[in-house]
Amino acid sequence: MEQRQNEIPRPEFPRPDFARNEWETLNGSWEFSFQQPVFDREIQVPFCYQSKKSGIGEEKDYETVWYRRTVVLNEEKLAGKRLLLKFGAVDSEAKVWVNGRYMGEHRGGYTSFEMDVTPYVKDGENEIRVQATDDTNADKPRGKQSWTGEKFGCWYTPCTGIWQSVWLEYVGETYLERVKYTPDVDALSALCEIFLSETEDTVVELTATAREGEIFLGSQKLLCRHGYGKAVLVFPDYDVRREELLWTPDHPNLIDVRVRVFCRDGESDGKNGEQRISDEVATYFGMRSIGYSNGQILLNGSVFYQRLILDQGYWPESLLTPPSDEAIRKDILLTKEMGFNGARKHQKIEDPRYYYWADRLGLIVWGELPSAYEFNDRAVEASARELLRFVERDYNHPSIVTWVPVNESWGVRQILDNAQQQDYCRMLTYLIRALDPVRLVSSNDGWEQVSETDLCAVHDYALFPSTIGKYDDMEALCDSYAESRCLFAAGSEYQGQPVLLTEYGGIAFEKEEEKGWGYYGKVKNEEEFLERLKPVTEFLIRSGKFSGFCYTQLTDVMQEVNGLLFEDRTPKISPEKLRAVFGASAGSSSNS
Repeated sequence: MEQRQNEIPRPEFPRPDFARNEWETLNGSWEFSFQQPVFDREIQVPFCYQSKKSGIGEEKDYETVWYRRTVVLNEEKLAGKRLLLKFGAVDSEAKVWVNGRYMGEHRGGYTSFEMDVTPYVKDGENEIRVQATDDTNADKPRGKQSWTGEKFGCWYTPCTGIWQSVWLEYVGETYLERVKYTPDVDALSALCEIFLSETEDTVVELTATAREGEIFLGSQKLLCRHGYGKAVLVFPDYDVRREELLWTPDHPNLIDVRVRVFCRDGESDGKNGEQRISDEVATYFGMRSIGYSNGQILLNGSVFYQRLILDQGYWPESLLTPPSDEAIRKDILLTKEMGFNGARKHQKIEDPRYYYWADRLGLIVWGELPSAYEFNDRAVEASARELLRFVERDYNHPSIVTWVPVNESWGVRQILDNAQQQDYCRMLTYLIRALDPVRLVSSNDGWEQVSETDLCAVHDYALFPSTIGKYDDMEALCDSYAESRCLFAAGSEYQGQPVLLTEYGGIAFEKEEEKGWGYYGKVKNEEEFLERLKPVTEFLIRSGKFSGFCYTQLTDVMQEVNGLLFEDRTPKISPEKLRAVFGASAGSSSNS
């Protein structure tokens, strides 16, 4: 199954925040079959079989699917190296074999995993087999993937099997597993934590630069013991201005850090007398702080009003998988063009390249755990595991400013007065904080929140000019109801957190009469759409009662036609007119 490079789907490196030079994509044609490993058809990886891009496009639910691919490896390239087989995401359970040897399994349909296959590969042809199992159980993180066999309401066609990139990376005997940067904006420094594959004493070197390598910020070595080490990178502001080091949506400055892991044998490379390098990874992070004070959200210590769009991350021909890297970039640019400074990635752990482009182009992101829809011990375990891996993988992206572990009490329908479900929500909140001390948490976005939340996140699809008065007394509202749902669970109360309207709008606008729906009723033309949108959005921006909003939603998705863009990303309303509404300042008219 030879395939020319220009025909390979998603050929770009999948993890640009953690990049090695020696790698090979395994995207493209794989042998494929339903239920049994007979491999009677082909599929285009990384697209799931339900999508048109896969070359199959069959929406019928199959619990088990099989993949097979032959990979030709070179003995010389393998010499002295370890070979990692990496998967961006496989929904929802994956088992892997290499040359008939069982490698292991991974559970969780939205998170990445890797396997060291070095002992089981050889010079020449090597066979990789993957079994993916995706049942319709609702006690695992599903997000917006339907579990009923058909699309309904705001739930869509599911994705089974491989739906993100597959690739190989060549590393040394001791290699970097993970690096974690925790910025301290006030001190203009960052804590760097190193996680290695080996536990023996190992020297690691960090070299930091800014402006795409133009400015040298410093270099230091540290000793890692037991597979772990840490150092503090301090950035002087005499060679570069402080503002040029900080990350904001308007100025998305990034700090590039080259991490070199030296061989433990102490031998030189024979060229310049330097110690041999076992692994080298290009990483980056952003100097950025996010917090709140006196009911206001602060970005790098300054008040920051969040203008978010709800983004489901679905495409008509590829479903959850972005069809191309350029498609990701275009979505972000369109989002900014329409006046938004951020996106709430709804019920989806995104392709890492989405976060990369958000980092590069300057868009804040809310990272949201896909919901399970039943509450039991398996759901607790699966959600905690998926959340942990999500936070670990994407910790270094400065664009991510908020984590959302639960949405609208999905999967915890009795949380209002059920102590066990409240504790589950608290557990996820504290798990995030144990891993990530520098971001905000919206514990149960929408309503029935626990006191431990950093934000009071309200959903209100019944906000009309005639009902704006409900927000006259914010303190009283936060202690009561929005859309007939208590904003805080029993035993919890509002404690002065910033208030954001994190879902509103959802105006259905179709060019032709169809059977689609929206949350806020249907309109027939652009004028009617703007007449409905402008008054409530102006109120949110100018009232001084909110720290931000999130409009539903970026694009139409299947039966939902409440997007600002059609499914093909064609704007329904000119971006300039939308920008005048969503991007208006608190003291100006949206007509200006």
